[in-house]
Amino acid sequence: MRGFRQRKFFNDVEDAIVDRLHAEARTEAARDDLARQTGISDASLLSELTALGFTSRTLIALRLIPLVLVAWADHRVDSGERQAVLDAASTLGIRPESEAYMMLDHWLREVPPGESVDAWKRYMRDAMGRLSRGARAKLATFFRAQMTAIAKASGGQFGFGKVSGKERQVIDGFMSTLCH
Repeated sequence: MRGFRQRKFFNDVEDAIVDRLHAEARTEAARDDLARQTGISDASLLSELTALGFTSRTLIALRLIPLVLVAWADHRVDSGERQAVLDAASTLGIRPESEAYMMLDHWLREVPPGESVDAWKRYMRDAMGRLSRGARAKLATFFRAQMTAIAKASGGQFGFGKVSGKERQVIDGFMSTLCH
């Protein structure tokens, strides 16, 4: 029982920090900093990102939205999927003490809002528009591999990773954004 109370306490603290980040992100200074740090010039995209609570310190977590939603495809995130997403976050330099990690951890406990997917799509279209065709193809291949790894992390049957129909549908939806 003690472990449950401790985890609930830490979840509540993380939720409060995420709420604070959302409030901070809505400030004009945070919006200006996000534009300066990312090079995003689309005012409506910046407004959308800050309304969702993204700052220059947490925007890296947006990159993981496809992985998180593949983990949620079967309506729950199991421990293998959770660890695979956190491992992917670690390779991006997201550390457990960071605000981006707290946001990610929150998403692994509660499904991210649908607006986050829309923001990811707009952000990726903006970013992909600045890349060469070859770089776009490599990035799309990389995203597919990462999403497939998350889908297979739940173990499948008899220890062999398997991508469910729901996971495949989520992957295909994200790939359509990357490839068009």
